Amino acid sequence: MIKKGNNFLLRQSHQVIYAIVLILLIPLAIILNTIWSVKAFQTDIDISLQRQALMVGQIFDSSVYDGIADQTEIQAKVKQIEASGIEIRNFDILTKEGDDFRIVASFNENKIGNSTSDLNYVISWHQNEAVATLVSGVSEDGGDSERLWEIAMPLKNSQGEKEALLSLRLSLKLIDELVRDTLTQSYAILAITVLIVILLLAINTRLFEHAILFRKLKEVDKMKDEFISIASHELRTPITTLKGFVSMALEGDYGDLNEQGQKGFKIMEASANRLAALVEDLLNVSRIEQNRLAVNSKVVNLVDILASLEAEFEFRIQEKGLKFKLIKEGNLPKVWADEDKLRQVLVNLIGNAVKYTKQGEIELIAKIEDAKFVTLNVKDTGFGMDAKEREGLFEKFYRIQGKETKGIVGTGLGLWITKQLVELMGGKIYVDSIKHVGSQFYFTVPIYNKLVHKAENPKEEPK
Repeated sequence: MIKKGNNFLLRQSHQVIYAIVLILLIPLAIILNTIWSVKAFQTDIDISLQRQALMVGQIFDSSVYDGIADQTEIQAKVKQIEASGIEIRNFDILTKEGDDFRIVASFNENKIGNSTSDLNYVISWHQNEAVATLVSGVSEDGGDSERLWEIAMPLKNSQGEKEALLSLRLSLKLIDELVRDTLTQSYAILAITVLIVILLLAINTRLFEHAILFRKLKEVDKMKDEFISIASHELRTPITTLKGFVSMALEGDYGDLNEQGQKGFKIMEASANRLAALVEDLLNVSRIEQNRLAVNSKVVNLVDILASLEAEFEFRIQEKGLKFKLIKEGNLPKVWADEDKLRQVLVNLIGNAVKYTKQGEIELIAKIEDAKFVTLNVKDTGFGMDAKEREGLFEKFYRIQGKETKGIVGTGLGLWITKQLVELMGGKIYVDSIKHVGSQFYFTVPIYNKLVHKAENPKEEPK
């Protein structure tokens, strides 16, 4: 028992750990994937704008600067570029003068004539190639800072000789704003997605808990069935022994009993029989639930069974002052059933009718339902039931509690077992009842069909 409990706790721990890992891992994976995608997207945009800035410089070098010697004309071309609306913040043309560079044309005419020794200019001039640097600067409207691509590249004449240096700054402000808006939407969608995933995982965790509880209940149910089976088998022997000795005493094997002794032993006999019936019911429940109840269907003469039941219940019915009617409608055919189980079903139903009927009569009606089934109907004039009381009638341990049934003993297993036996034999059971009028339980039994049932049990032939 302890080992089973430890195994269950271990499995439960694994399920809880698994649920926690899912709750943490899946949202984390979504977040990391989104961040990585955003960064990759931002990098691609930056590279694209860097190439755009380089392209602007190359186009100016090849199509504008080449062949223009007049600085005034160069300044005019620069102003044209400024008026074009391209997101270029600075556009300077510089010439080499000693170790410094002097501005000869610019968007900002006040800068013309100024000298600078910027390191990027020196590197670009000496390496004879463009240098691109990502920098930050204050926007023209004096607002927040913006990112810019700063490009420094040599300008050459038609012979390929360096004559000047181009310095430009391409603003990323517009693109950054668009990207920021897109990212805001992406992060909002990400937050909603993560929330949904966490909620789903939380629900899943609860499902894990339900699954764990369900398995635990199954284990407990299985242990209960095993206990009932073992206990019932163990009780059978002492009950049989007790019944045997009581019977011997009543028959005078130990000497004559006086009237008081006879009465006491009869009470003991009735109690032993009730206990034996309870043990048998528990064994049947255990066998049915574990699919160990064997149903050996064969050809059964229904008329003989009905006659024997009439004789069996005759004394009990007369003792309660009731009447019994056996009604056989038409020529009853042989049926295909387990004879012992069919008898047990009828005994349970007639026994219940006798138990819950104080006055009136009990009828056992047998008739052909159709070409396939015979219907057996047990009617009584007992307490009856309303619709609510009938709802759990065929459930285990269900008993109707009321003033009329208060003194009537029972386990609530009889009708559940009856229903299982009827269905195992291929039939169905029904109930109709009216409060304070009576009840009728009727069930179907397959009619023996030589073509069908001989194939199922070729050794079995009608008697």
